Amino acid sequence: MKAKLFLLLMLISGFAGISYEILYGRLLGNVIGDQFAVSASILITFLLGIGIGSRLAWRLWSWLWLIELLIGLCGVAFVVGADALDTLLYAGLPLLPTGLAGSIIACVTLLLLPSFLIGCSVPLFAGYMAEMTSGVSFPKVYAVYNIAAAITAMMIEYLLLRWFGLEGTVLAFSALNILIALLLRYGFVFLPPPRRQAHIRQTISWPWLQLIPISMASAVFQLLMIKLAEMFLGPFRESFALVLSIVLLGIALGSVCVRLFKWRFEMIVLIALVSLLVFIISIEPVTYLYASLYADAAEHYWQTVLLKWTCLLLLMGLPALAFGATVPALIRGDSDDVSRDSGQLLFVAAMANVVGFLLMVFVLHRYLDYGHILLVISGLCALSLWLSFFLLGGRSLRSVLLSGLLFLSAGVAYAQYWDEDLLYVSYTNFRAVDALDAARRDSSMPEKFKGYQDVFAINWVNNRPYFFINGYNSIPLNNPSEKIVGVLSSMYASQLDKALVLGLGSGATASVVGQLFAHTDVVEINPVVRENLFRMRQWNFDIESNASVNIIVDDAIHYTKASEDQYDLILNTVTTPLYFSSSKLYTRDFFEVVKQRLQPDGIYVTWMDARVGDKGADIILNTMRSSFKYAALLYIKSSYFLLICSDQPIRAGDLPNFKAGHAVYDHLLSKDRLIPEWLKYQLLTDDVWGLISDTSLPLNEADYPALEFEMARLSGRGISAFKTRLRQGMDLAMVQQALLNPGEHFPAELVWHTAMRLKNGTFARQWKKLALQQDNDFEQVYQKVQDYYFERLYGGQQGAGQAGETSAKVLHKYAYRLMRARQYTAALRAFDRVLAVDEKHNNTHFNMAACYEYLGDFNRAIEYYQRESQIEFDIDVAYRIGRVLVKMKRYSEAVAKLDEAIGIMGDDIHAAVYDYLAAAHAGLGQAEEAKEAQQQAAKLRQGEEL
Repeated sequence: MKAKLFLLLMLISGFAGISYEILYGRLLGNVIGDQFAVSASILITFLLGIGIGSRLAWRLWSWLWLIELLIGLCGVAFVVGADALDTLLYAGLPLLPTGLAGSIIACVTLLLLPSFLIGCSVPLFAGYMAEMTSGVSFPKVYAVYNIAAAITAMMIEYLLLRWFGLEGTVLAFSALNILIALLLRYGFVFLPPPRRQAHIRQTISWPWLQLIPISMASAVFQLLMIKLAEMFLGPFRESFALVLSIVLLGIALGSVCVRLFKWRFEMIVLIALVSLLVFIISIEPVTYLYASLYADAAEHYWQTVLLKWTCLLLLMGLPALAFGATVPALIRGDSDDVSRDSGQLLFVAAMANVVGFLLMVFVLHRYLDYGHILLVISGLCALSLWLSFFLLGGRSLRSVLLSGLLFLSAGVAYAQYWDEDLLYVSYTNFRAVDALDAARRDSSMPEKFKGYQDVFAINWVNNRPYFFINGYNSIPLNNPSEKIVGVLSSMYASQLDKALVLGLGSGATASVVGQLFAHTDVVEINPVVRENLFRMRQWNFDIESNASVNIIVDDAIHYTKASEDQYDLILNTVTTPLYFSSSKLYTRDFFEVVKQRLQPDGIYVTWMDARVGDKGADIILNTMRSSFKYAALLYIKSSYFLLICSDQPIRAGDLPNFKAGHAVYDHLLSKDRLIPEWLKYQLLTDDVWGLISDTSLPLNEADYPALEFEMARLSGRGISAFKTRLRQGMDLAMVQQALLNPGEHFPAELVWHTAMRLKNGTFARQWKKLALQQDNDFEQVYQKVQDYYFERLYGGQQGAGQAGETSAKVLHKYAYRLMRARQYTAALRAFDRVLAVDEKHNNTHFNMAACYEYLGDFNRAIEYYQRESQIEFDIDVAYRIGRVLVKMKRYSEAVAKLDEAIGIMGDDIHAAVYDYLAAAHAGLGQAEEAKEAQQQAAKLRQGEEL
């Protein structure tokens, strides 16, 4: 009975053991930040502490109860002393260096004791089990302990943090350890430690030598899987939890296999080599399996979690099992002291893990592709057998030769099957097979640059450059949005002395701010982005040559806490809070730190988009309202918004010296076709708190990251309810009051600018509706604004002399832009100007016909389509006329015209032709003919997909 109770206590200890590495990482991340040096110090300290604890555990035989008690008390101390720790770190300890070095020393100092104590537990539990029961107990103990740890890793991510918060979860595990300690102390009377014989030192000498390479390979493989999971599942915390759970489950099952099937070490190494070979071959099929099933799984959150876990298991399950079986396989069945022998081997494995980790982050990840790293892992596995054979004579020649053959086979499989570029198409494209195929087809060779743990690339998709970071294609580098963010943030700042930009990225936003402020500090967490900034100079105004910009590689939380500067503007441009490294910048804790760095009239600017969801939007706004008195919301795109916060009313002014001749001004005008003075009109409301729908939602805090939990549950993007409330609250008078110097033709300038930026979307239509209600002369003023817009953007390009060709070309480009923005009436006026210069200009009559069609003037549409055919043959004219005839319900004529179009188009025919033909036959009551046309349309679509 006591043996069963002891096994239960061991299971609970396993639950608690791994939790502290995860939870302490989060706690210290909240205090110090997530910069690489700190994250690395946490991982290395745990590996070292556990290794040393395992090595020395046998010396503490009588003190298992006290070890469990101290593990629990360390957790309590972390929670109770969190505020004091924060004060000590940032107030500065007398003997503690400043900056990252101080943070690393602090992490190591804080974590060494708990990690050492945790490392003692497994060997001691194994030793006690050996004394209480007969037979070899270490594989059983190791299996039970790691099964518990695997379950814990998942429970922490998906349940416990959501139930109790971060500090509550730490205290819960601390309570478990303290309970275990009390039961061990008062419920068990243990035998004296086993007699240690002198021969142990000699007999244990050879196994650890062959354990080193494969333990290094295990560490490299684990870190590799975390990166691969980010690349096709996304850079989320849950991706880390899923990988960790499979690693721990592999250790547990590996221990079981050693115990049940008596696996020998050489067999385990060969299994590892076979599994790595299969991994190289199967990664593409597994990612396509994930893409094919994602849409159905996404209907329910837990189905998505199961799909991700299953796909990772298919890839890494067998290698994880093999790596997990290595230590149990080397424990001798006749060991006199299981605690000592297992402790020695765990120590060797932990130290080799540290070496493997350092090798991965400082060498392999920086300089090798992921496929090459898999070959290195295979080579290290094979090296384990080679060392045994050539140096120790402990393995058969057949096993050694077979390991070499498997290693060579992995190289052949890499050359045949591995596609490194598959990993760079952005994780969002792995959610549907057609999207994945299209992304691979449309993407050209990515320019890849890797750091210690981060991956940066310039991806070219349909000849557009994208900023790629850790599995995610961010905004196109030549998109004007990032520059607009910089200008808008500066326009709404009351002073232009000193700015802080959090997140460098491509450098476009920070560079704009740097050219408008007297001094700008820019903080970037990823060294690899900073190292390769020069590669993006054509899109960031060569920010590195701007003497007024100071670029700092640091974590945003760490920098803002450590800095003593005061800023007029703090601008958050880091990636969406959907990703774990960014989510902390949306917590109340961080907002309070930001306020300490702002001038009394300073503004904090952040952003959100449709990916936060309606509840996520409420959580963000509720949290911001708890820290700031005022907030305004501006659009960048139809579902991409800026939030400007301050403790003073928010107003937009004109930027001094921001006029013709300024690099940013000229670029916006000539390249992006924007009138810079009108950007301030992107304000939608300064009553942001009135947009909150549910004030009862929890605030987003470091201890309880409600936003992270909410976004993890979302299966799709969308904030439709939020946007509906926003449109209902739009008020022209409010916007005019917030602009210190509105234009002469406000609100016509506002309406026209919004229509051009958002392609006449719902916000533009709402502004126009409000303007028409307010001003009877609006249409006349609106036409003047359109003419002014054309003159500013195109008037200086018409030229003289050659004439009309250049002028007509420019005019047509302008008119087509209007048509794409769904400004059909304005586009028709512009096309008329084209014809005034060149009455036979190609495609002008065709585009005018399209405008009339979209406006519902079908007779004129047919007239202008026919005019286009008289000027130059166009393969689409017959189809377009047939389409209009269907809309006019002139079905007999439509059938004839669409049949004519089918004969003309030949191989260039598309499914829409048959769609309209089916509609025409249906209008005539010809059901069979309609069905046949629908079948033809379906075949064409199927062919297009293939």
